[in-house]
Amino acid sequence: MKTLIFMFFALFAVQTLSAQPSGITVEKKSAVVDNLTNAIDSDNSGLQTSGALVLSDLINYSYLKSSDASKAMIPLLRMLREGKTDEERIAAAVALYQLGNAIGIYQLRGVAVFDNNEKVATVCKNLYYSFHKLHGTEYLVDL
Repeated sequence: MKTLIFMFFALFAVQTLSAQPSGITVEKKSAVVDNLTNAIDSDNSGLQTSGALVLSDLINYSYLKSSDASKAMIPLLRMLREGKTDEERIAAAVALYQLGNAIGIYQLRGVAVFDNNEKVATVCKNLYYSFHKLHGTEYLVDL
């Protein structure tokens, strides 16, 4: 029941944001990030994955700035490191890439180099390279 309520609020927040992209108040942004962070922190794998993907989409479509969503970084890092499925971990990697925080990008590098899961490591490697190519920075290591 608790996860259903979180899911409802996350979907409601996305619909609200898509209906009014220019008039979003700070309180609404904070509520959306709080709800998505709760979804990412939940025990439900599907809710975690969808929360991370919705967060990355909101940043990608400029409804949220990465600075607004920085509160979700720690749960995303945990999800990337401890996720039970490939989909969870990849969704967390994409969300961390969209956040663009140096800690998250460095974590993508660590997963790309040291993770045993080839699929997740490849996605993290590609996200890591893409970030540095787009920002004109140097790679820390040639993977």
